[in-house]
Amino acid sequence: MDKLKTLTEHNGVRLTEVTTSIKINASAKRTWEVLSHYGDVSTFHAGVVKSVNHKDHPNKAALGAERTCDILDGKREVVLRERITEYVEGSHYRYQVFDWENFPLKAMFFAFNVNESSDNKSTLSLTINYRLKPGVITNLMKWKIKRMEKDILTGYKHYTETGEANVAIPLLENLNYQFA
Repeated sequence: MDKLKTLTEHNGVRLTEVTTSIKINASAKRTWEVLSHYGDVSTFHAGVVKSVNHKDHPNKAALGAERTCDILDGKREVVLRERITEYVEGSHYRYQVFDWENFPLKAMFFAFNVNESSDNKSTLSLTINYRLKPGVITNLMKWKIKRMEKDILTGYKHYTETGEANVAIPLLENLNYQFA
């Protein structure tokens, strides 16, 4: 099976990488099924206030699929326009944030990877490759990017395991999920 490509640079811009993984008490097939909800992620993930798919894609992850996500960063509403640039069914996909509002980006990519583990469980990994503007804050904000990864993975884990939609991230943090 194809592996996720290494991404250290985009259009001459060096990127910083942060990766977090979480064990999910569900099969890789079930985890992929949830992760494949691309355009309508806001219907179950509380970290996304609103999501809208573009280009007549049926809300499902696929190469070239685009969406717009509104998220809250503190009191500020951040708008991210995203496009899947790498995709292998049942395994992984990467999307690029190609346009944004209210967040100091120069470049950002999110890559999700699903792996089967023992006892019909899975591991979901998220790698974010990014460069902030100005570049000097890229490493200073690494803690915030890592926190964002944990919040994203927590939302996916909870929904995949329980089916409970839009549970507030602070409530999920109280469940003390373990990250790999």
